[in-house]
Amino acid sequence: MRVLVTGGAGGLGITICHVLHEAGFEVRVLDLNNPANRKRVRVLAGRSEVQWGDVTDPISVENALSGIDAVIHLAGLLPPTTEEQPEMAHRVNVGGTENLITGIKQSGKTIPLVFASSTLVFGPTPEAKAPLSLESNPPNPRMTYSKTKWESENRIRDSGIDHVILRCTSIPYLSLSIGQMRDLMFTIPLDNRLEFCHIDDAAAAMVKSISLFDSARNRTLVIAGGPTQRMLYRDMIGTILSTFGLPLPPAGRFTTEPYELDWYDTTESQSLLSYQHKTLDDYARDLRRQLPTPVPTIMQYAIGPLLGGTLARLLLRPRS
Repeated sequence: MRVLVTGGAGGLGITICHVLHEAGFEVRVLDLNNPANRKRVRVLAGRSEVQWGDVTDPISVENALSGIDAVIHLAGLLPPTTEEQPEMAHRVNVGGTENLITGIKQSGKTIPLVFASSTLVFGPTPEAKAPLSLESNPPNPRMTYSKTKWESENRIRDSGIDHVILRCTSIPYLSLSIGQMRDLMFTIPLDNRLEFCHIDDAAAAMVKSISLFDSARNRTLVIAGGPTQRMLYRDMIGTILSTFGLPLPPAGRFTTEPYELDWYDTTESQSLLSYQHKTLDDYARDLRRQLPTPVPTIMQYAIGPLLGGTLARLLLRPRS
């Protein structure tokens, strides 16, 4: 069985490709031909077929779908780019999804589509007491990003194609740059509820949605870490920063506007897909393993205690 992964050269996409290989699937990646993507796909050499193209181009999509048995659709713009360029966000996120729908219909085959949506479509929920659920919390997206995800969900449902929609919580990648942290870190209040999900668990949920498609067909499922991974934003970002020997920046730098993250009821998705295995502590250990051997120790026990506060102020200054 051959699976197309759109956006397969991204951080989540590469992880999904590895999981697909381990599960015995053949893999084709569709992504933009740029230096960063060419570098990342080297780890897939000899195992995945890479097709350079653009989901906004119907011909690219048509070619990528040739000989494909299922699709995992990840391709799309993320915040903060979506909020800075809303027209492009709609063209890529919604238009790209529409091109896939059209291509699947025109193929004359039944090609299941697993769509990576986002829990951000629930909108900000600062008054919520219980974990959010599909039954109790209707979508109320406020960001451009979450609006494009909600519109894409609806286009998939209305299309009549076989699908699974996975509303995934925000998933930190294992390759973090200071720039990415600086762009996003201060946009979430420290006391905002969130539910951590390890990238390996999210990838497992998406691949199992293909393996168990007959059971998941035409469902919308919420993907997050489960009850043990419910925390406040300060808990997650504090753990990540401490991995590099850095303290939490001053509270005054963080917004107080509620963000579109919360805790979730994942009973149905976990029962069906059995994907919740890793924790925030596992993620911190994985981050440390990504660094050259002496770096975590030096940062945590030498540079961090002496210069951590200064480094945090200099490196993690909010973007103006």
